[in-house]
Amino acid sequence: MPGLPTTYATTTLRDGVVSLGTRRFPHGELGPDTVVIKPDHLGICRADAKEIHGSRDVMADRGPLFGHELVGTVAFAGGRTGFRPGELVTLNPNITPTRTTGFAEYVLVRGTGKQLDQAVVRVPEPHIRDTPWMPEPFACIVHALDKLLDLTGLPALHGKRVGIIGAGCAGLMFAMYARHLGAPVAVFNRGEPRRAFARQQGILADHEIHPLTDAEAAAHRGGYDIVIVAPTIATTELLETAAGLAADGAVLFVYGGTRAGDTFPTGAADVDTIRRRERIESVTHQGKRLELSGAYGCFREDYEKGFRLHAEHPQDFPLEKLTSRRITPEEFPHRVMDIAAGRADFPGKVLIDVTARHSRAHS
Repeated sequence: MPGLPTTYATTTLRDGVVSLGTRRFPHGELGPDTVVIKPDHLGICRADAKEIHGSRDVMADRGPLFGHELVGTVAFAGGRTGFRPGELVTLNPNITPTRTTGFAEYVLVRGTGKQLDQAVVRVPEPHIRDTPWMPEPFACIVHALDKLLDLTGLPALHGKRVGIIGAGCAGLMFAMYARHLGAPVAVFNRGEPRRAFARQQGILADHEIHPLTDAEAAAHRGGYDIVIVAPTIATTELLETAAGLAADGAVLFVYGGTRAGDTFPTGAADVDTIRRRERIESVTHQGKRLELSGAYGCFREDYEKGFRLHAEHPQDFPLEKLTSRRITPEEFPHRVMDIAAGRADFPGKVLIDVTARHSRAHS
C-alpha cells in the first residue's frame, strides 16, 4: 500500500509489562471498513496505568482502553469509512469497533460506517499539533457535566457552589467547565505537587485550590451544592469526604473509577452501576439527603462541543496548560510502568510526542 511501511513500531502489554517493538504492518487487514491513523501526539491516562496492574474492570461494551488518547492523521481510509487520507482526527474509545493500541506508530480502527462516524472524530483545530491537548478526556468531562445538568434538571450552575475532589487533569477540567457554567469552585487534593501545578499554570487561583485535609474544616463542611469525585479511584474514603463537603440535598457526582460491587453508603447504593449507567438515586448519609449520580464515557457530539468551547472561550478552557511533560515513544514503556507502580506521579498530562522521534530520526 503506497505510503504505508512494511513494519511499524508498537507497544505490547502482557502480564503487567509494557514493551516497545517492531511488527510487520498488517497490509492484509486494510479493507473497505478500516481507518489507519498515524498519531502525532498520545496522552497517558490513568486508565492505561490501571490496565497495566489489572485494577480496572474492562467492560464488555467498551473493551480495553490501553492507548486511547491521541491526535493524528488518517494514513489510510477504506471506501466505506467516510474518511479521507490526510484528515486530522482523534479517537473515541467508548465506541466498540475493532482497534489496535494507540501507543504505536499506526493505529488500525475497523467497524461499520456508523461506528466509525462515532469512533473516529475529525479535529477542526490544525494548530493542535503545535500546542497539543487531548480531546478525549475533555469530551468525557463535557459529557459528564452536561449529564449532571440533565439528570438534575439544572439549566446551568449559576448560584451553585461546586466542590471537586482531585486536582488531576479530570478535576482541573471539571473546574474549568463548572466556572464557565457560572459556579464558584473549590478543588481539594491530597498531594502538594498537583496543587502547585494548578497554581503555577494559572489554571486555579489560590482560593480555588486546597489541601484535602481542608475538606474537614468548618469553612467547607456542608458548604457545597454539588460535589464531584474525580480521582483515578473513587474510594469509600473519598466518597465519605465528598459527603462531608455536601450540603443537605446536594448532588454527589462520581466520575472517578469504580468497580463492580462498589457501594455507598455501605450497601445502600450501587455506585458502580449508577456511574456506568448514568443514573441518579437518592440516599441518606449521616442525616443528609443526597442525590448520588455519575457519568461514564462520551460521544462524538461531546468532542464537537469540546472543540467549540475551546475555540470560542480559550480563556475559560486553557487546555494546553494541562501538559506537564512531553516524552518520546522510546521513553514511554519505562514512564508508564513507573506511573502504574506508583514510582512516579506527574501532575498534569504526560504526552508522547511521536513527531520528536521522527525529527531526530531525520536530523
